[in-house]
Amino acid sequence: MMCFDVVDALLALADDEWEGWLAQHQSSLTLDVVAALKRRSDELIKTDTPQAERITRAAYAVAQRLVDEPFAMPLAHWARGNWAAYVDPEQAVRCYRAALPIYEQKGDHLAIGRLHSNLLGVYATLGQFRAADRSYEQAKSYLDWVGDDAISYRLDLDLNYGFLLLEQGRYKEALAVNEGVIALASRYDTAAMIEARTEARINQAFIFACTGRIRESETILLDSRQTLQAMTPPPMLTLARIDLNLGVYYSAVGRLAEAFAAFKRALAGFQTVAMDYAATLLYEADLLAQLGALRAARRAYDEARWVFGEAGLQQYAARASLAGANVRRDLDPSDTQIDTMLAHALDQFSALNLSLEAADTRLELARLALLRNQPDRAREWLVADLPPDASPELLVKRLWLEGRLAAAQGHRETAIVKWQQALAQSRVADLIWWQRTIHAELGRVLERDAIEAAAEHLATAAQIDDALRAELSVEELIADFQDRRNDVLPVFARLAARQGWHEHALRAMWRAKGSAIAELMARRTGQGVPFDAPATDDLYQRIVTLRWEAAYYRYHGNEAKADELRSVLVQLEAQRYRLRLHAMAPTSGAMTSAAVEPSAIAARMDADLLIEYLRCDDDLLACCLDRDGRVTTTWLGSVVAVSDTLQKLVTRNLKVLSLPSRQHAALISTTLPVLRQLYDLLIAPLPLPPAGTLLIAPCAPLHYVPFAALWDGDHYLGERYLIEQIPSGVLLNIPVPAGEPGPPLAIGASAEGELDAVAQEIAAVKEALPDARISVDDPAAADMLRTLTQAPRILHLSAHTELGAEATIFAGLQLAGRMFTIADCYNLNLAGTELVVLSGCTTAHGIESGGALLALQSALLIAGARRIMVSLWPINDAATATLMRRFYQALSADQSPPEALRTAQQALRADPAFAHPALWAAFAVVRRGIVC
Repeated sequence: MMCFDVVDALLALADDEWEGWLAQHQSSLTLDVVAALKRRSDELIKTDTPQAERITRAAYAVAQRLVDEPFAMPLAHWARGNWAAYVDPEQAVRCYRAALPIYEQKGDHLAIGRLHSNLLGVYATLGQFRAADRSYEQAKSYLDWVGDDAISYRLDLDLNYGFLLLEQGRYKEALAVNEGVIALASRYDTAAMIEARTEARINQAFIFACTGRIRESETILLDSRQTLQAMTPPPMLTLARIDLNLGVYYSAVGRLAEAFAAFKRALAGFQTVAMDYAATLLYEADLLAQLGALRAARRAYDEARWVFGEAGLQQYAARASLAGANVRRDLDPSDTQIDTMLAHALDQFSALNLSLEAADTRLELARLALLRNQPDRAREWLVADLPPDASPELLVKRLWLEGRLAAAQGHRETAIVKWQQALAQSRVADLIWWQRTIHAELGRVLERDAIEAAAEHLATAAQIDDALRAELSVEELIADFQDRRNDVLPVFARLAARQGWHEHALRAMWRAKGSAIAELMARRTGQGVPFDAPATDDLYQRIVTLRWEAAYYRYHGNEAKADELRSVLVQLEAQRYRLRLHAMAPTSGAMTSAAVEPSAIAARMDADLLIEYLRCDDDLLACCLDRDGRVTTTWLGSVVAVSDTLQKLVTRNLKVLSLPSRQHAALISTTLPVLRQLYDLLIAPLPLPPAGTLLIAPCAPLHYVPFAALWDGDHYLGERYLIEQIPSGVLLNIPVPAGEPGPPLAIGASAEGELDAVAQEIAAVKEALPDARISVDDPAAADMLRTLTQAPRILHLSAHTELGAEATIFAGLQLAGRMFTIADCYNLNLAGTELVVLSGCTTAHGIESGGALLALQSALLIAGARRIMVSLWPINDAATATLMRRFYQALSADQSPPEALRTAQQALRADPAFAHPALWAAFAVVRRGIVC
C-alpha cells in the first residue's frame, strides 16, 4: 500500500480499531506514513482542530510500531507539538523538546531551526521570554545556515519573533519585524504566504492599537478577516482570534452589539480550544453583565468556570467563580450557590498565593453577608487586614463596607466617619465611581435629619452621573445606564417631597426619568455638550488604547501588567471626567443643574394636568403640574400593592382572551373591581380637574396600566378625560425635529404565518390611507427602514415584538428575516413622522428613562416620531382589525392620534363583542414633546 493509502485507511477506522489494523499491516508502516500523518494534521489545525488532534494520536500509534526507525517517534512528537501549540502550550514545549535530540544528533539544521522557531512561539505565549529569546537565536542561526531553501520557515520564525516582541511591549521593533514579513510574503501568491501575510497584519493591528493608532486596527482586522474568509477552507482559529480582537475593540469604544456578535463568532471558532474558548466566554460574560443581561452573564461565567476547571486552569476558574458570584448576588442575594462559588474562589486564590484576589473575595463575602442582614458574619470577613500592596480601590471598598456594617449595627456616626474616610481616599485616587457611590450612601443616611448636607451629597452624586452618562456611547446609554445609576435622584425626590419642596421633587423626577432620553435626543440633533477638541479626542484615544491593551494582557494571563495599565486608565478616565464636567459647566447648589422650570413646561403643555410617577424604593410618588404651573406631590403607597393589583388585571385579561367572544361581556363585572382598585391607588388621591386632558408619565411597573380603562365606580377614566402618555414631562422642553414627511408606510411580518391577521391589517391601513406604501413578509423590509431617506408621515408596523431579551439593545420587532432592534430604531430617519403605530405584543414595556433601559417606543421617539401608538398586551385579530379601522377613520377626519384612539375605543366599547376592557383598552398613545 502507498503511504497515503495507509493514512486514508487508518483514519477511516474507529480509534479502537487502529491497533488490530496496524498489526495486520505492519509491513506497510514506514516513516513516510508518520510524515504524511503529520502533514495532514498540520493542514487541519486551524480548520478542524479535533480531527488534527486525532491524527496526531494516529501518528503516535504508527510510530510506536516503528521501533527500528529513530525518527518515527520524534516526528510524532513534532506533530503533536504543532497541535498543542494552539491548545496546550506547555504540552507543546514537552513535545518539541522530546523531538529535538535526534535531529541535533543527525545535524538536520532545517529541522532544528524549525523546532526552535516553534518553541519560540510557545515560550512567548507562556511568558517565558528568556527561553523564547534563546530559541530565537538558535532558530535564526540554523535557518540562516540553510539559506534560501528556508524562506517559508524564516517567515514563520519572524512571525513568532514579532509576537514575542509584542508580548514584551517592544512595539516599534515588533512593527518592523511584521512589516518585513508582509513585504517578503507579498512576493508570493500561495495560500501559505497569504496566511502568513495576514497573520502579520493581525499582529500589526494590535501594535497599532497599543501605539495610539486604534482606528487603523479595526480596518486591518476587518480586511484580514475578509481575506481569510475567502480561503478554502478558512482557518477557523485565526478567524476566531480576529473576532476576539474585534470584540475587545468594539467593547472599548462602546459598540456593544458589534462586540457581542464578534465574541459569538470567536466562541464558535474556539470550540475545540479550551483556554481560548473559556477566555472568550469571560469577555462575553463581562459584556452581558454590562448590558444588564445578568442571567445570560451568569450562564457564561458558569460555563467558563467549568471549562477552566476541566483544563486545570484553577486561577482562571477562580476568577470566573468570583465574577459569576457577583452577578448571582445582583440577581438574588439569597442564592446559596454564591457561597460555594466564593468559597471556591477564596480557596484557589489562597492556594496560589494571590493575596489581592483573596482579599477582594473576602470583601465580597462581607458584602453578601450585609445584603443578607448578617452583620456578625460580615464583621468576621472584615477582620483580616488587607495586603500591604492593596490597591486604592480595595482600601476604599473596605471602608465602604465597614461603613455599611456600622449602619447595619445602628452605629450611624461611625458609618458616616467610615464613608467620609472612603470619600477622601477615593478623591486622592481619582476613583470617580466610588466617589459617586459614597456620596449616594451619605445622602441616604443624612436624609432624615441633615437635609442640606444630604441634598449636597445627592447633588454631587447626580452630577457625577450626568458627566459619566455624557461619556457613554449611544449603545451604552441604551443598554448600560440602568437602575444602578438611577438610585440617587429618587432619593432626592423623596427628600424634597417630604420637605414640601414640590418643584424640586418634580425636577428630580424629570432628571431621573428623562435625562438619558434627553441626552439621546440632543445627540441626534447635534445639541449635546460640545466636547470634541483635539486634546480631548487624543485623551479618548489613549483611554481606548489602554482598555484594549489591558484586555489583551488579561487574556494572556499577565494580570500584573493588566493591573498596571488599569491603574493608568483610572487616572486618564478621571482626567477626562473633569474635562467633561468643566464643559458641562453645571451650576452650584443642590439639584440646580436641572434648569427646566415647571412653569416653562406648564406654558408649553397642551394638557390640563401632567401626572409624573416615580418609584422611590418601595413607595410610589406622583407629582402633578397644572396649566398654571402649580406643582403638588402625593404619596400613593406601596409599589407592591400596585404590582399585585396589576397582576390580577393581567390574569383576568388573559382569561378573557382565552375564551370565546360570546363570553367576554359577562366577565366585565369581574374585571371592574380590579380596575377600581388601580383607580383608587393611582388616580383618586390626585388633584384632577373635572374634565380635560391628562398627560401621564408612568414609571415601572405602570407601563402596562390601561389608564383609559381605570374605573371610578361610574365611568372609565377615558370617558372623562382625553389621555396621552409621555416618557417624562421634561421632554416637553425639547422640540420635535422638523422634516417634510413622505407618504405613509405600512410594514407587516406574520412570523411565518403565526400572526394570521397581519395581511388583513395592512390591507385595512391601505384602505384608510390610499397613498400608503405597503410591505408584508418582505425580507427586504428591515433594509427599507434602515435606508429611509424621507420620513413617512405615518409608519405602521404590524409584527411580533421580542421585548423579553435581557439586553435591551437586542429587543425589537421581528420583521421578515431578521430582528429590527432598538438600536436600529434609534437610527431611523423619522424627522417629520407624525405617528408610528406598533401593532405588536407588549410593545409598551420598558420605558425607564433616567437610565439606559429605553424600550422600543422611546427609541422611535428619539428617532424623531412625534407620537406612537403602542399595544399594552396582545388581543385577538378581530378586535385589532376593528380598532385599527376605527382609529384610521377618525385620524382621516382630522382628529389627533389620542382623540382618534379615544374615538376607536368608544366604538369598540359600544359593541357587545368588544365591550370588555381587555379588548378595547389594549392600546395607548405616547408622545415625544412639543408637537407641531
